[in-house]
Amino acid sequence: MADTSNLIKVTKYILKVLEGEFKTSFSNKKIRVGSQGVEKKFSGVSDDSKIIVHICHHSGRTKSGNIPVGKLNGLYSKCYIMEKANADRKYIYFTNREFYEIFRRNSIGIVDGIELRYFDNLPIEYQEVLNQVIEDASDEMFVG
Repeated sequence: MADTSNLIKVTKYILKVLEGEFKTSFSNKKIRVGSQGVEKKFSGVSDDSKIIVHICHHSGRTKSGNIPVGKLNGLYSKCYIMEKANADRKYIYFTNREFYEIFRRNSIGIVDGIELRYFDNLPIEYQEVLNQVIEDASDEMFVG
């Protein structure tokens, strides 16, 4: 199984950058979703809980060139929960341009109230972490 624990470092870096952009602190915490008082955790929640951020590290097409349907469906599930979250502003930041483009095209008319953004300012050391995790996971899937 690919070691994805290093992705936490990448996520924390992105949230630190976003703190400067949004002029607020972000933490990984639960907020209320829906009307029944259920709480769900998000990558970044602003101090006042008015902004929620999900950092998506999925890679693009599979090694065989297919669209990663399972990853798309998993992110649609996350979007459904985000849409029900009690927050004024909702964002998904993608660390892979190809997956960002695939999801953006495929989610037109499906995802509402969530802004999709590509995060393209990763320093090389964080990009290398992402590349290694993606390569390891891809190799595992390809070998079976």
